Amino acid sequence: MISLLPPVPEPCMALIVSSIPGRIRIRHKAFSSPQRGARAKAALLALDGVGHVEVHADAASLIVHYDAGTIPVEAMEIAVDAIADAELNLPRDGQERTATLNRYAKYGMLSSLAVSLLLAANGARRAHALAGGVFIACLGLHLLHHRARVLD
Repeated sequence: MISLLPPVPEPCMALIVSSIPGRIRIRHKAFSSPQRGARAKAALLALDGVGHVEVHADAASLIVHYDAGTIPVEAMEIAVDAIADAELNLPRDGQERTATLNRYAKYGMLSSLAVSLLLAANGARRAHALAGGVFIACLGLHLLHHRARVLD
């Protein structure tokens, strides 16, 4: 039998990558930001039954340890997913914006280096110099992003 009623949407738990009673792991690239991870950890620790929260910025994930005897798994999944979604809906901080700019600077360095080498091989000296200038500008942005490590 075909139903003419629209399907009821299931709660979206796309951020939850692992869930067993007493432990939930959520992952999203935004959690590689230490500020986002700390804010999400504080909000998750405020939930009843949560024992501790591990933040793994390198893996862009958080692990929530909770008392499975007092809180059903489904209820904790919904609460954890709601907190993670709320954190992801906040505007990005300055560090995330500079990381995005640095990513584009790396792409610019790679592409301008390739173009510069091709132009040098074909004897187009002015275009080769222009592509080299683009490479230097992108390198400057990259070094500006990593200035703390470079100057130490």
